Amino acid sequence: MFFALSKIFWLLCSPLTFIGLLILGGSILIFARRERWGRLILAAGCGLFLVCGFLPVGSNLMVALENKYVKPSPLPDKVEGIIVLGGMSDGTLTASHDEVNLNDNAERLTAMIELSRHYPQAQVIFTSGPGFAEESSYKESRNIEKLLKQIGISTSRFIFEDQARNTYENMTYSREIAHPQPGDTWLLVTSAFHMPRSAAIFAAGDWAVIPYPAGYIEEGEYLIKPSLDLLGNFYKLHVATREIVGIIAYHLTGKL
Repeated sequence: MFFALSKIFWLLCSPLTFIGLLILGGSILIFARRERWGRLILAAGCGLFLVCGFLPVGSNLMVALENKYVKPSPLPDKVEGIIVLGGMSDGTLTASHDEVNLNDNAERLTAMIELSRHYPQAQVIFTSGPGFAEESSYKESRNIEKLLKQIGISTSRFIFEDQARNTYENMTYSREIAHPQPGDTWLLVTSAFHMPRSAAIFAAGDWAVIPYPAGYIEEGEYLIKPSLDLLGNFYKLHVATREIVGIIAYHLTGKL
């Protein structure tokens, strides 16, 4: 239920969709001669579009998320295992073209390869199942396994968990596989913007992990001046807002 509701909620309330609904709703009310409320809602939608589209709102939210954790330096001498969260490929394009199409989170894959070579004795768990209800047959783990074999990387130490649909299930199913013991050292790999939520979920699950952020969207400095990169600004706002909403939802449902 939580999974389905979260997808429906985000479908309607992602920033650009929400702003578009405000503008559309305000216009309909004005057309229906409810001009007072219509003008108010339309102005709110247009105002949010201008503020979020041209000011670095999304960029600064992204910086706040990405700056929370840094890569461990130096790396631990020994680790029992490495957990890598999925979300690095496009399921629709992969299924349509019969080849693995990587997305903006591909650094999770390169970090997994790099760390698996750095720790040749460590267990590697890649966890990712169907991310969307309409993609229930798509298993990212199986496609990443296929990709690794295609580029000549041995997967004998890799475990590909293919049931998890969200970050909480990533932790739950991986914990059932790994059976982490007190004192064990595990690295957690995911994108920098996703690490605050991920690390908190693993901590709530009594699994002590060392965050290893892989891949950044921002340079790390807060911005003040406006930008004409409208699409880029909304993309960053979309990603950052999704993480923040996810953190709030996990708190409200007792998962954090």
